Parts: sequence; C-alpha cells; structure tokens
Amino acid sequence: MPDAILSHVRLDAVYAAVPEREIRIEDELEYYGGSRKKAERARKIIGTDRRRIAWPGLKASDLCLAAAGRLLDEREVDRAFVDALILVTQSPDFDLPATACRLQETLGLSRHCAAFDVNQGCSGYVYGLWMAAGLIASGACSRVLLLAGDAPYMPRPANNRIIAPIFGDGGSASLLTREEGASLAFDLGTDGSGYKHIIIPGGRAALPYRRNFAENRAFFEDIVDASGTAWRLNEVFMNGSAIFDFTLNVIPKHIKSVLHRHELSPEDIDWLFLHQANKQIVESIAGKTGFAPEKAPSVAFSRYGNLSSASIPAALCEHFGQRGGSGRTTMLFCGYGVGLSWASCLVRGQEVTCAPVISVPNGQDDAPDAVRRWQNLMQSPA
Repeated sequence: MPDAILSHVRLDAVYAAVPEREIRIEDELEYYGGSRKKAERARKIIGTDRRRIAWPGLKASDLCLAAAGRLLDEREVDRAFVDALILVTQSPDFDLPATACRLQETLGLSRHCAAFDVNQGCSGYVYGLWMAAGLIASGACSRVLLLAGDAPYMPRPANNRIIAPIFGDGGSASLLTREEGASLAFDLGTDGSGYKHIIIPGGRAALPYRRNFAENRAFFEDIVDASGTAWRLNEVFMNGSAIFDFTLNVIPKHIKSVLHRHELSPEDIDWLFLHQANKQIVESIAGKTGFAPEKAPSVAFSRYGNLSSASIPAALCEHFGQRGGSGRTTMLFCGYGVGLSWASCLVRGQEVTCAPVISVPNGQDDAPDAVRRWQNLMQSPA
C-alpha cells in the first residue's frame, strides 16, 4: 500500500462551500407517513435533521470555484504561480474535457498550470492531498491548488430514505505549498472487490445509454429491493450494511496501523478528522481507535450532510473557521468509502488557515438555453 512521508510540503489553507438551500427533515414528513414522531426517530438514527442541496444549475464545480476564489483572494496568492490544479469529483461538468481545464481559465490561472480531474469519492480528498503533495515533494511544483467536491447532475430521489436524508452537496479548495522542513505522511488502500456496494450502474461503458430512446426506458424505471426501497440504474445505489461493515472492520485497524507506524498514540493527535459519513460511524471509529469523542468532530455532518470528497475540508472549516485556522497542531485525516477505498494523512505541527464555510446562492437551471447554445456552436463553422 502507498505509505510515504512526503517532505517539504505544507498544507497552507482549506476553504469549503455549500449551497444555501437547506432541506430539513420536517420538510419531508410525507416520507414518514406525516408523522413527526417517525421523523424524529429517523433524525436520531441518522444523526442530522438537515442537509445542503444544490438546485439544478448549481454544479460541484461552482461550489469548488466559490471556495477557490475566496482562498486565492484572501490568501493573496499570485495566480501566475499556481503550478497545478487538481479537481477531485464524481460530478464533473462534462465527460470531456476535464472540468479542471475550465476552472483553470475561470480562476485566471497561468497557461503553464497543469490541470486535471480525479474520479474519486469519499476518500478523494486525502487521495488529492497525496497527489498534490507528491508533485511538490518531487520538485515538479511549488504550489498546488486542490479542489474537491460533489453535487449530482440530477436531484437525489427524495423517496429513497437510504440516500436522500444523508447526502448533501459541497465543494472545497486547499492550497499546498513548498516549505523546507514541513512534511505530510500518507497511507492509502483499496479493496476493489467491494466496488458494487456504492455505484451508479448505468450510463457509461459497462451499461451504456442507447441511441434508441425506447431502450433507455429501463434506466428510469424503479427497481424495488427486498426492503421496499426504489433504485434506478442511472442513480447512486448503496448497500448500506456492507459499507457500514467495511468501515468498522477496516478503518479502525487502518488508523491504529498508521499510529503504530509513526510511534504515536491517540493522545499525541490533537484532532481526528474523519470522513463525515454519518455521526454514528464517526463516533464508532473514534471509540474503536481510542480517541476521546471531543477529538473527532462530527458537527459538519449534522449541519450539512455527507459531502463526499468535501466532507473533511468542511469539517476543518466548521471546526476552525471562526478562529481563522488550526493553530500549530497535529491532525489525522481519514477518508473511506466508494471504491472501496481509504486514505489517511498525518499533518504534524502545521498551522492551517481555515475560513468559515461559505454559503453559495442557488444556481439558475438554464438547461434549455444551454442546449440551444451548444447546438449553435456545433453547427457554426470552425
């Protein structure tokens, strides 16, 4: 497994953004038979009664852009000297080109800036940190901007009570810079045998859309499982029990292994920032690894929902944002989920600037106009 200490790398700043639109559990009483008692029971099980959801027209790239623009402005970063832009997302603007290419231009970065996308989910933020840190440690870059976030193309089905109450939308921006004497330590892993436990089965090469629209009907039909939950081939399917078992069987052992390798105990770590899958999972992992509950914040999940690759940055900003940063501290980040994959990053004795979570106004769904614009572009001479 990739286990490395990458030298001369500093995590300088982390910013996060969420849509301003908030959905609360009381807004969806129809899915609990109109019963507030059932809704309250669900809230206690889930660990939150609200989430932030993007309207159609507000994309993952927009949320990352809001976070990145604020970071670059407030940190007074010279955009001509950002050497690489990495976007970690499972909600790109296009199949091609890489959304990072569009963001390079929108952010006003240099044409000498490398820009690329990474398709990764819940562990994606730490995977992105690993790649960004590797570029700096190798000497290829001095300053890397890492964006991570997700917002699905279509609204999650509200009647699916496994997916809808848990997941929110968010974006983030992190700046990594070269600094002598600083370092980040990483440990990553994958178990591809569990790839099917969180998956969108249809729409790409394994199960493509057809040119005959009648044949695509199956993608939009409900497939009801044994519990009565409806799923669709072009939407996220999640085997919740399998993911829960994976998380509690693999992640505590992984974290203990990381601590052992670096000759650390939970008492030596100031903060454990876990992927905010849900409150129960965060608390269970902290308990199994010997961390005091107050060292493993889960408030970001309770306020915004599971933000996939943006969840750890949002947790950092929610926890440190009002004070402007972490202070010089030792932190362990750990992401886990879709893939199945997991990744940890040990940040030792660094001071990371963090801003309060940014709330982004709703977008405008201009799909019909956008279709016409693309039709005109494709018909126009080169």
